[in-house]
Amino acid sequence: MAKQNMGLFRGFETTCFKRKHRWMFSIQDVSGDPAILSSNALPPSKASRPNLNFKELEAQHISETVYFPGKPDWKPLTITLYDTKVNANPVFDWISKYYDPNKGYLGYSSSSFPNNTSLAMKISQAYLTLFSGCGTAIEKWVFENVWPQAIEFGELDMGQGDVVTIDLTLRYDRAYIVINEGF
Repeated sequence: MAKQNMGLFRGFETTCFKRKHRWMFSIQDVSGDPAILSSNALPPSKASRPNLNFKELEAQHISETVYFPGKPDWKPLTITLYDTKVNANPVFDWISKYYDPNKGYLGYSSSSFPNNTSLAMKISQAYLTLFSGCGTAIEKWVFENVWPQAIEFGELDMGQGDVVTIDLTLRYDRAYIVINEGF
């Protein structure tokens, strides 16, 4: 007897639904390679895929206004990390590459960088990969030129037994999906 799906959805047998709990977010030189989890990486708790708006442009005609899409406006991305005990906090290490509160500089002096590299060299790439139930990558996002716009090391409360987290608001130039990488 043939399977019947009541005509609601055809092709269900071969469909792979993306799940909200099967993903890995990595920041180059901060959280390590997702394939080889670093001992200094902080595991992610929450993240999201990018949000994009197009700035609206308008053309005034005699009897009407015509609208069309203008420049893309990529929205900041928020990611929450579990703050586990590690040898060195990778988030603070990332900050200290261009801001050192102990010395009071913001990374613009040539002595703060080895080989006179610039501040732009400290901006990283980030990757968000979604996985199937078998661990196969099914979607990969690349975030270009990521930097921390805001960092919240979280509040502490003696009356709570919750896990400590770090919230990062990341700014980036653009994001795109990698096409045809075997998934």
